[in-house]
Amino acid sequence: MLKDLGTPARGLVRAAGLPREIRRRRTVLVLVILASLTLIVLDARRSAGSPVDPLRHAAATVFGPLESGATSARQPVDNLRDRFAELDRLKAENEKLQAENEKLTTELRTTDYTRNRAAELDRLLKVAPAYTVTPARVIGIGGAQSFQHTVTIDAGTADGVRPDMTVLNGDGLVGRVVRATDATATVLLIGDRNSTVGGRLNSTLALGFLSGRGEIGGTMDYKLVDLRARPKVGDRIVTWGSRGNAPYVPGVPIGTVTSVTPNQGTLGSTATVKPFVDPTRIDTVGVVTGPPARPPRSTVTPEQGR
Repeated sequence: MLKDLGTPARGLVRAAGLPREIRRRRTVLVLVILASLTLIVLDARRSAGSPVDPLRHAAATVFGPLESGATSARQPVDNLRDRFAELDRLKAENEKLQAENEKLTTELRTTDYTRNRAAELDRLLKVAPAYTVTPARVIGIGGAQSFQHTVTIDAGTADGVRPDMTVLNGDGLVGRVVRATDATATVLLIGDRNSTVGGRLNSTLALGFLSGRGEIGGTMDYKLVDLRARPKVGDRIVTWGSRGNAPYVPGVPIGTVTSVTPNQGTLGSTATVKPFVDPTRIDTVGVVTGPPARPPRSTVTPEQGR
């Protein structure tokens, strides 16, 4: 008999056969959907008297304080998190800046030292332009056996350095080599008590001898060979050389006369000389390891002299 009925009829029969509870739930669902659609249509009108406004205001009144309270409660946590993030960022930037500062400071110190050494080498070449000079660095200072005031340099026999060679720097005479190994050499400073240097006055060419007093950076005593010679304060003294240029080559600046003491009797004048070189500040020195590079001297005949 059901076969003779149409599809709508069969659906009604089936719906009628459903339990009452299920039919009631479906009815409520349909009504809720219809009510929702009705509210959407009414709210879409955007009129001032929309019936949805009271509901909207009521919801804002109820949930607004709760949302504000949640935001207020979360704010300190967010601020604390942001503060820690900012501290981490500042710490990282500070470490980076410190590293860059240390790098720049190291480069600056290295640059200053390199610049100073280059200037010393340039002045060294100007002091002894005619000689073959082997540059070296002072690597130690102190007494050596019977000598009180010596320095050690980082050049030795492998570099052509031998005992009784002149040592100078950009200011003037430093001393002479007293012993040498393969890689180092010991230099006796001109201020040592065992040091004697032949010196010539620039102004009068008078000869004399300078003796050390055993004082680091102190003065020296200068006694002239010519008893009639009278040095003056401010006179400059240079080396007058040795036979075979050992231990001192000629023309190296030694120091300046600071005072003169006239002696009575057979002795000539004695002067006090302040050396140009400060042994407490020497770093780069040069050892004269070769003769002057100059052409042979020309001869003068009597006819040429007339």
